[in-house]
Amino acid sequence: MTSESRLLLPRSLCPLILGMALVSPLVLEAAPPQASWFPKAQALPKPSGQVLRVRTVDELLTASKEVQPRGTILVADGHYMLPRYFDLTADQVTLRSESGDRHKVILDGANSRHGELVGITGATGVTIADVTVQNVKWNGIKINSNHGAERATIHNCVIHNVWQRGIKAPAMPKAQGDKGPRGCIIRYCLFYNDRPKQFADDETDTDKTFNGNYIGGIDVKNTIDWTITHNVFIGIQGRTREGRGCIYISENGRGCRIERNAFLNCDIAIALGNPSLGYSPLHAIDCVARNNFVSDCPETGILMCYTQDCRIENNTVHDPESTQRRQIWVQNSNAGLQVNNNVLVGAPVLLTTDSRISQSGNVSGGTLAAALAQSNGAGQKFLQDSSLTDVVHFPETLAAIRRDAAAERLKPGILSPDVLKAMREVHSGFKGQAGYVAQFGDSITYSMAFWSPMSWDNPDRFITQDDGLPKAPAKLRWRDYIKGARDKGPKHANYSGWRVGQLLKSIDAVLERDRPEVAIIMIGTNDISGGSVPAAYRSNLEEVVRKCTAAHCVPILNTIPPRCDRDEAVHEANKIIRDVAAKLHVPLADFHAEVTRRRSGDTWDGTLISRDGVHPSGGKSNDYSEANLNVCGYALRNWVNFLVYRQVFFGVLDEDS
Repeated sequence: MTSESRLLLPRSLCPLILGMALVSPLVLEAAPPQASWFPKAQALPKPSGQVLRVRTVDELLTASKEVQPRGTILVADGHYMLPRYFDLTADQVTLRSESGDRHKVILDGANSRHGELVGITGATGVTIADVTVQNVKWNGIKINSNHGAERATIHNCVIHNVWQRGIKAPAMPKAQGDKGPRGCIIRYCLFYNDRPKQFADDETDTDKTFNGNYIGGIDVKNTIDWTITHNVFIGIQGRTREGRGCIYISENGRGCRIERNAFLNCDIAIALGNPSLGYSPLHAIDCVARNNFVSDCPETGILMCYTQDCRIENNTVHDPESTQRRQIWVQNSNAGLQVNNNVLVGAPVLLTTDSRISQSGNVSGGTLAAALAQSNGAGQKFLQDSSLTDVVHFPETLAAIRRDAAAERLKPGILSPDVLKAMREVHSGFKGQAGYVAQFGDSITYSMAFWSPMSWDNPDRFITQDDGLPKAPAKLRWRDYIKGARDKGPKHANYSGWRVGQLLKSIDAVLERDRPEVAIIMIGTNDISGGSVPAAYRSNLEEVVRKCTAAHCVPILNTIPPRCDRDEAVHEANKIIRDVAAKLHVPLADFHAEVTRRRSGDTWDGTLISRDGVHPSGGKSNDYSEANLNVCGYALRNWVNFLVYRQVFFGVLDEDS
């Protein structure tokens, strides 16, 4: 079994499979955008021919090579952390989720060694359906038309946090530029990013190249007879809000139909053509964009540039406060272009072209209601049974949901006024080493992945919401104030295999020698290794806490994490830990609750808890982004303890506060 394997197995087998990482169903901190007006895809028919069912990363990678023409790869619900790019090379193959729920099969490129994730190469008629593709540096789904791919269908997929192009078809060699790719369909997909692109997302996009703005949704070249329909694009933004088109046709694209798509709070919605021209004198020929809805795409709503015989009709473009005033922008040459029956909320059609343009029935106004009143039904056909007002305001609703979710992530272990008052009394006699944080515990604390990042990084950079507390001390950085973050080993009262009795015998020396201001305490994982909680566990834990408070050191108790095949014992130990914290009025960092909140059921196993079923998982232990907090157990423990420590600092330790 290779390290890439991901399995779904009964928990009773966990002790037998310690080298295997589990795959987990989707559990997101903030749910994907959803609204009643999103276009609803019909389910695909049941597969026929060869069917390969996969439940692991290894099986998926193998199936992509072994599937026969007209075969189907059915992927079980799960979160698949792909180590590399893979492609589909057989004709008329289908890759789809077995359940049909696009949110429950996640192909994740966060740990991939390649910048692209899923490809179609040398094959015709391939379908990718009902899956999520996320966390990809460059291209999420690559239709390798320069290597013979055509007639692909991308159906009901989610494209999330892809930092160059969600779906890409590269330019054909100049000598073959009029030969394809043909007949591709992209329909009922959701493209969304959690935030604008940053330099850190893509090392090729720098201030010397595209300034962090080389990002779009669908970028396809040399297209022939494509259909792009019923898709939703949300938040596809460059670093300075100068990103590329959500749908971008260039290099001699012909006969493409773009209709009934929605674009919300992106930079550019639709671009037929590239102002930089490239090798082709024409970029879009006989293409139509109709019945689309565009709202708040300030760089450009719909762009036409180097086109011939194209039609822009019955679209609604809403951007009443646009400073660029480019709801529909026609520039350079556009012979035979027709712009008809469009509703523009804001500026009218902008013409910077010498070509003769046919226009009729276009209306513009300062409000959506005013513009629609003039339109006689034109331009409002994105969804005939939905309120366009609901669509317009959806980004605001989504932003509010995300603000609430972001605020929630600051709350694990929130301290009550009674606890803060009790700790102020403990700290009132403190004459020790200000800023010193002792670390008491077993191997989960002994690991350098825990707490040591506080000595060289500033976690407050991940606090993006105002929760009523300062992000950092007024005069110092956290790493300047916090001391002892790298103090590991028995003489610092943390070591592998320790139980509460060993800890109890070791802390006196630390309290006397280092005189810590705060102590983080996690102990119990080894105490329950036999499947039950020892009788003396509670009294010994209480004594550890009392020794700290007697030394005027503020203790922060931690619950222990889930442990494979030890549910009942973990539950009982954590009940004791929570009881002791409540009884003695000391801070509690409820690590277990945060793990299981993010990874419900058994899905923590192999994600936030490592393959041994005991320890938090490693990785970027100083990255407290939402994506990393869902996969790196040590980052999550650091974050939970930092949030509690921050409350203790401003509520207890800092006299100015």
